[in-house]
Amino acid sequence: MDLLQFHKMRTAVQGNAYPGSGRDLTSMEGTLRDLLLTSGVFDEVEVEHTDDPDQLVIALCHFKPDLSERDVAQLIERLWEQRVRYPFWEAHAVLVGEEHVEFEAATRNSTGGHYVTVHLVAQRAPVPAQRGRRD
Repeated sequence: MDLLQFHKMRTAVQGNAYPGSGRDLTSMEGTLRDLLLTSGVFDEVEVEHTDDPDQLVIALCHFKPDLSERDVAQLIERLWEQRVRYPFWEAHAVLVGEEHVEFEAATRNSTGGHYVTVHLVAQRAPVPAQRGRRD
């Protein structure tokens, strides 16, 4: 889904539901953090929750320098689809750029339930400098 279409869907959900509670956000925050850390792909994972309805859960992480941005985007989408999102409804958009991936998502837990929005940025980790030979 393109970003403009996603933002329209997110706005519609926000107008018809209420944001998740602190407990809901903490739960999704923990799930996302654990999945990113245990994937073997990301380092320096930071995940928190905010009061901003457009990005209730935010994440910043670095991916290994030998991976392509496209592969990282596919992994993030797979984690979201299979392990993070609520089963009732979700929408998301992925932007793949040079040395970074940006993922925005929204999910709702039921017809009358709450929603959670996510904004994740993954950046390529810097390649460690090679040490020269010491004589």
